[in-house]
Amino acid sequence: MILDTSLLKRAIPEGSMRYFAWQYTPKPHREVIAALFLIETELRDTANAPHDVAHIRLQWWREEIDRLAKGNAQHPAAVVLQEHKRGDIDFTLLEPLLLTTAQDIAHSTYETDTELNRYFKEDLGSLMKLAACYLNPNVTLTLLDAAEQFGSFIRQTETLRDLRDDIHHGRLYLPLATLNELNIEYEMLQDKNWPGHFITWLQARCQQCIQQHIQLTTALLANEASVLRPILVIAALHEKVLQELCARPNNFYKRLELGVFTKLWTAWNTARRFNS
Repeated sequence: MILDTSLLKRAIPEGSMRYFAWQYTPKPHREVIAALFLIETELRDTANAPHDVAHIRLQWWREEIDRLAKGNAQHPAAVVLQEHKRGDIDFTLLEPLLLTTAQDIAHSTYETDTELNRYFKEDLGSLMKLAACYLNPNVTLTLLDAAEQFGSFIRQTETLRDLRDDIHHGRLYLPLATLNELNIEYEMLQDKNWPGHFITWLQARCQQCIQQHIQLTTALLANEASVLRPILVIAALHEKVLQELCARPNNFYKRLELGVFTKLWTAWNTARRFNS
């Protein structure tokens, strides 16, 4: 085990949704999944660092991904990926995460849903595609596409759950064109209370995400679902978050956390459903 206890806690904090995804990962792949989550954590922390520090860290990670591709990685998480590499593993799948981290540092905004969806896919979508490559030595294009879509769904759910906090830190992951149609200005989103029609729109957006997730899951064949089981577990937990946001509008004003029992039941039930 290359990742020590402190690094594992950073990658998969006990009781977190990523922790449950890791718990239901086949043991031979657990270190790789933890390593991928650790790289994600490092890049999130990079985006949240002071501006100058963030750019220095991002440049280091650009160099580290290049070192990883050449077989001389330095970071423990990258070393794990390197040591578990097979011939078909493509580390360029990590490069889009560098781009989205740069966008987060720059507090980029997105005019349309098309632009936003590209961000979601390049972010967690790319990470989940790489996870799928490790989970199945004979990964198909269908599986890669599904993994990307699940990753995109998870990231979009995170931005809806964390909307208030992201706005506080100067980031907005909503389509500006739609906000304009709703007559919602950025300053209004910084107020203590949001307009009722905006909350209604957010709930409809959450419901739309839920339906997309259900359709995506239903479309998977049994063997495909079995391969992607840890990804399906974390996606199911995020669907629960969306359900809570739909049911209780006040949850948009704080960072919603699922209860321990809800996490345990949802993770177990999903893993059982897609067990090979």
